[in-house]
Amino acid sequence: MQLNYQGIGELNLKINIMGVYYVHNLKEGLRPGNWLQYWRNATGIWTEQQCYTIGCSEKATDGGHVQLDDPNNDKWYIVPLCHKCNCQHGKHFWVTGPLVPVNGGDILW
Repeated sequence: MQLNYQGIGELNLKINIMGVYYVHNLKEGLRPGNWLQYWRNATGIWTEQQCYTIGCSEKATDGGHVQLDDPNNDKWYIVPLCHKCNCQHGKHFWVTGPLVPVNGGDILW
């Protein structure tokens, strides 16, 4: 996503504006582990996060399993979500990145 604002330098845009993705939340099989911690380890972002669902201001408590709303991509990704947003199985919504792939691969920033 490219946004142009006067007064904000290009470097700041790259740091502050991450990708926005349309995803759906499906209940993937029960997998052990702390998925929010998995996301933190992969991104190196250790500060407490707000839910990455656009329009939600709750604290991120879960590492939500999501898939891109793209028939050509069946990969699962982890994104910080509040518990309410994480329990909306089958719903489609917008999130900001980064999205961390569950089984390795490139992080979607």
